[in-house]
Amino acid sequence: MNRTSQQGSLNPTTGIKSRPASILSLLLGILLLAFALTACAGGESESSSITSPATASSGVTVEPAEDPTITPEPSPTTPPPTPTPQLAAMVNGQPILLAAYDKELQRYEKGMAELGLTPGEDGQDYHLLVLDALIEQELLRQAANTAGVSITPDMVDTKLEELRQAASESGGFENWLAANQWTEDEFKEALMIEMLVEAMIAEITADVPFTGEQVRASYIQLDDAALADSILAQIEEGASFTDLAIRYSRDSVTGPAGGDLGFFARGSLIVPEVEDAAYQLQPEEVSDIITVTDPESGTATYYIVKVTDRDPDRPLNADLRQQLLQERFDSWLTEQRENATILNLLGEE
Repeated sequence: MNRTSQQGSLNPTTGIKSRPASILSLLLGILLLAFALTACAGGESESSSITSPATASSGVTVEPAEDPTITPEPSPTTPPPTPTPQLAAMVNGQPILLAAYDKELQRYEKGMAELGLTPGEDGQDYHLLVLDALIEQELLRQAANTAGVSITPDMVDTKLEELRQAASESGGFENWLAANQWTEDEFKEALMIEMLVEAMIAEITADVPFTGEQVRASYIQLDDAALADSILAQIEEGASFTDLAIRYSRDSVTGPAGGDLGFFARGSLIVPEVEDAAYQLQPEEVSDIITVTDPESGTATYYIVKVTDRDPDRPLNADLRQQLLQERFDSWLTEQRENATILNLLGEE
């Protein structure tokens, strides 16, 4: 099983960094922005007609056969072999066509260019990003089928009409489709998959809570072990934690506020050792000295933590809930990839 790199952008509806939705979401975002600008000029395609020789106005008289009831048997011909479509990948036996991958690659390059960005400028192989998006999109599609999650044609038509209305002032929708190598039917199919991805993400993250246990704590950050011992001793003798934080804490943000970190949930703090200590304390309890050593510089930092309040069911702020949503989705996606049979047929690792 080949593994491809992972990178993505926020899904515009759910806020989840969904790689499968990233390409279409990117292009939809550009579409809505582009409608405020001059629509690109689209070339008109000319329809060609084929005239049968028997009906052509050539002035030639065709003599009937001697016996008009006898129709000559056509010479047997061998039909040309149907070419086998080239594949970019296989996901649990389902193909991702190379032609589909090539189109997505071109759309991604165009979308990035319209944003003034150069694909791959961050050092990552965007070819793998595009293939990864298609692979994960297929995993989500398969999971949606298993879970009975579906998008009806009426839902797609409604969404399509919203996009068309958004483009009505500039009249650029058809030109945009052509520029991105989509027929309207192809775009409706892509839009259906995008909507299916959003619905499946909502299904996956449905049980992520809006509230959770949180603690309110203060801390004193120090870079001197002897000073840390001295301050802890003063606290144990009844000195004000707030006053000591204001005077000695090296944290220029929380120190002037007495070291107050406010309420936070698990996974919120940059220093996990401080967070772990806080969650082991009850209100008004103070930790021992917590020593955290930087693995690169070897420099030690010392923390003293005091919990001032606990709330078992406090509303999560938007950033924290977004983090939980992302973690839940990433965990689900990792499990799907680990249990899937994925063949990367582009020769990339």
